[in-house]
Amino acid sequence: MKRICRPVLFLLTMAVIYACHRMPATANDETFDYREIYLPYSFMCDEKELGLNCVDRDWAIWGHNLSRVVPEHHSNSIYANVGGNTVKKQFCFSSPQLLIYISKFIDEEYGANNPQRFAILPNDNDIVCQCARCRELGCTPTDASPAVFALLDKLAGNYPKHTFFTSYYLTTKQLPKAPLPDNVGVLVSAMDYPLSAAETPQEQKFEQLLKDWSSMCRNVYVWDYINNFDDYYTPFPIYTVMQRRLQLYARSGVNGVFLNGSGHDYSTYNRINTYVLAALLSSPDADWREVLTETCRRLFPNAGETLAHFRMEQEDYVVSTGRILPLYDGVAAADFYGKMERLAASTTGSECSGVNRILRAVTLTRLELMRLEGITPEEVDKARALLARLDSIDDVSVVNMNGKIWKTRIYSESYWTVDSYISDYKQMLDLCSGQKGNLLLHQPLTALSRLDEDYSDLSVLTDGMAGLPSNYHCGQLLSSADPSLNIALPAGRRYRRVRVGLTTNIQFRIALPLRVTLSSGGREIASMVPSPVLAPSGRTTVEFDVPAWAEHGTLVLRFFRNPEVHTMAIDEIEAY
Repeated sequence: MKRICRPVLFLLTMAVIYACHRMPATANDETFDYREIYLPYSFMCDEKELGLNCVDRDWAIWGHNLSRVVPEHHSNSIYANVGGNTVKKQFCFSSPQLLIYISKFIDEEYGANNPQRFAILPNDNDIVCQCARCRELGCTPTDASPAVFALLDKLAGNYPKHTFFTSYYLTTKQLPKAPLPDNVGVLVSAMDYPLSAAETPQEQKFEQLLKDWSSMCRNVYVWDYINNFDDYYTPFPIYTVMQRRLQLYARSGVNGVFLNGSGHDYSTYNRINTYVLAALLSSPDADWREVLTETCRRLFPNAGETLAHFRMEQEDYVVSTGRILPLYDGVAAADFYGKMERLAASTTGSECSGVNRILRAVTLTRLELMRLEGITPEEVDKARALLARLDSIDDVSVVNMNGKIWKTRIYSESYWTVDSYISDYKQMLDLCSGQKGNLLLHQPLTALSRLDEDYSDLSVLTDGMAGLPSNYHCGQLLSSADPSLNIALPAGRRYRRVRVGLTTNIQFRIALPLRVTLSSGGREIASMVPSPVLAPSGRTTVEFDVPAWAEHGTLVLRFFRNPEVHTMAIDEIEAY
C-alpha cells in the first residue's frame, strides 16, 4: 500500500528523544480490539506491557502473501484467466483448487480451533480474473470483490473460530451487497486521508467510507501511517494528527488500527512514539502531552523536560500552519541541530549515550538542510565532518520472531542505506568544487515539453548540487516524457561546452536516456549515447562542444526516454 514519492519541502521544527527504559501504559480504555504500532520497540517490549498486537505474532497470513498457501507442485487453475490466457501474477478467487490449498494450509499449520487472522488479499496489482466462474459471480475487469467475498464466505463457514480479511484496495473497493459473516473483516488503507491536524476535504468522505464498511462488517481495521517513509531519522510530528484520526476511527465503527511505521528499522523517537501512540490507541482522548512529559522525565532525568518541549514545539508548528504532513517526501529542513549538540555535551552516562545516538541520526537531517540551501566551497569541510559523524551511527540490532539477530543502517522504506547516502554525498561534494565558471549556475531553464506533475522544478538542474543516485528524490529531475524531454538554455550567452549529469537506479526502474541531443535554432549540433554507468556510482555524464555558428540560436537539450522503462533522471546541467 504505497504510492510514488513527492519531492515537496515541508518545514518541520526538529526535536529528538531516545528512551532507554520502560514506562507503564497510561490508559486502559481498550477502544480498539486490535492495536499495532509497527516500530522497532513494539517488537521488543513484552506483549502485555502496552497491550499491543504484532503482525509477526497475531497473523497467520499478513498483507499480500496468499502465495504462502500454494504448494511447490500446484495446479495453474488457481491463477487468473484474462483474455483466455493464464496470468500468474494474480489469483482466481473462484478457483475450487485455491480453496483446497488455503484449507490444507490452515489445517496443517494451525488447525480449526486455534483462532488466527488470515489476510486473503489479491496480489498488489490491478489484474482481475475473467474466467466464466468469476464473471458469473459479478466480477468485472476492474473489480474482483464478488469472487473474494464468495471465497471468504466459504472459509468463514468452514472455520468459524478464525477471522478472514479482505482489503479496501485497488480491485477490492466495492462494498458487499449483504452483511459479511461475523468472522470476516476488512483492512482499509488511510492513504487517501491526508495527515493533517485540521479538517481536510477528504475527511468526511473517509469517515463515511468507514461507517459504510462497519455497517456490513464486524471487523473493520484501518491501516494508517506514522512515519516519513523517505527518512526515518528526521523526527515526524504525528501525535496531534493521529489523535484526531483515532477519534474519528472510534466514532466510525473501527475496531482495529495498524499504525505503519519503520518496522524493524531504526527510526528516531521510535520508543517514545510507541509509548505515546499506545496511550492514544488505548484511549483516543488521552492527554498525549502529559504522557510525553512524564515519559521524558522518567527516561531523561536531566534533559527530559527540554526534549519534551522540543517535541511539543514540532506539534504546535504543525497545528499552527495547518499543513498536511507528507508521507513520501524529501527530508525536511530543521534548525535544532546546534541545540542537540549542546544537550549531548551536558548529559552523562546512559542519558548521554541516548542523546548522542539521536544526534548522529539527525545529522542526516542537518546534511540535507545544507544540501537544499546549497553548499558553498567554505562549507565543504563542515559537511565532511558531519558525514563522519553520520558514519559513526551504530548498527541497529533487531531480534526477529525466529530468534535471528540482524543489523541494519537503513533509513527509508525504499531500503536506502546510510552507507549509500554517505558515498553519494561525498561524490556530490567532489563535484561541487568543480562549478567555477559555470554559466548556468542558478540560471533559469525553460521546459519545451511536458514535465511530470511531481517533478516540475527545473531549478534542481542548475543549483550546483549533484543529485544522490541512491535516493532518487535528491537533486534530480525525474521525467516520463514521451518521446523526449526538451529543455532550453538561457539565450544571449556564448556557451563553448555543455555538460549534462545523468543518474540511474535499477531498483526503481530509472534508466538512462537512449540518447541526448543538443541543437541550436532547430539544427542538431550532436547526438550522444550515455555511457553505461559503473556501479556503484549510479552516475554518468554527456558533454557537447558548442560550435561558433550555434551562438546566435537558442540551445535545446533533448532527452529521449527508453520506451521500455518509464522514468529517466536528469541531474545537473552545466555550461562553460
